[in-house]
Amino acid sequence: MVKKKPLIYILHGWSPRQSTLKMWKPFLKLLDDAGYQSKYLKIPGLSQELNETWDMSNYLDWLEVKLNDKKDLILLGHSFGARLWINFCSRNSNNVKKLILIDAGGIRDQSIKSQIKRKTFWLAAKIGKKIFKGDFFRKLLYKLARERDYLEAPPGLRKTLSNVLSKDVTPLLDKVKCKTLIIWGKNDRVTPISNAYTMNKMIKNSQLKLIEEGRHSPQFTHPEKVFKLVDKFLT
Repeated sequence: MVKKKPLIYILHGWSPRQSTLKMWKPFLKLLDDAGYQSKYLKIPGLSQELNETWDMSNYLDWLEVKLNDKKDLILLGHSFGARLWINFCSRNSNNVKKLILIDAGGIRDQSIKSQIKRKTFWLAAKIGKKIFKGDFFRKLLYKLARERDYLEAPPGLRKTLSNVLSKDVTPLLDKVKCKTLIIWGKNDRVTPISNAYTMNKMIKNSQLKLIEEGRHSPQFTHPEKVFKLVDKFLT
C-alpha cells in the first residue's frame, strides 16, 4: 500500500470553461497514484457561480475561510490560481510550508505592446457603444488582442476579471518566505518567461524549472514532467 503523502491544495487558472477539472485529471491521477492527497478548490466565478463582483480581497477572504488557519500548508496554483496563492502567502507566510507556481500570472507587462493593448481596450470601453455596436466587432477586437478569457466570461464576471488583473503582484514577491518551486513552459505566450525569472529572483527561497516544449499549461500537455518536478520538490 502506498504511504499517504502531504495534502496539496490546488487552484486552477482563470477559465470559465466547464472542462477545466477534466483537463486536470491526468495530473491529479499521478499525484494520487504516488500517494499524495489533493484538494482541488473550485474558484468562485469560474468553477462556481458568482452573483456579485469580486476583487482580490474577496478572493483572499474566501481562501482564508477555506483553509481555516491551517499550518504547514502545501499550495499549488496555475496562472490565476498561482496569482491568488502569491497574494495569500504574502499575508499568511507563517502558515505555508511549500508553494508551487505553474506559469503564474500577476506581473503586469510594461512592454509597449501591452500598454497599447490596455489603452485600446480602455478606448473601446469608452466609445464601444458608438463604434462597436455589433457583437461581431466586439468579438473580433478581443480575439485580435488574444483576450480569450475575457471574451468567454459572462458580462458580470468581466468586471471581476478587470478588478483582479489590475493588481500587480511584484511588490508582494519578497513577502513570500516559504520554499517555492516555479515551473514554467518555455514557450508560454500568455505569461512571458521573463516573469518566471523575475519571480525566481524576488522570491528568495525559490527554484525555477522550465518545461522545454511546454506552453502556458504544462500540467495538461506534459503532466508526467510536471509531476516529477513536484514530487522531487516535496520529497
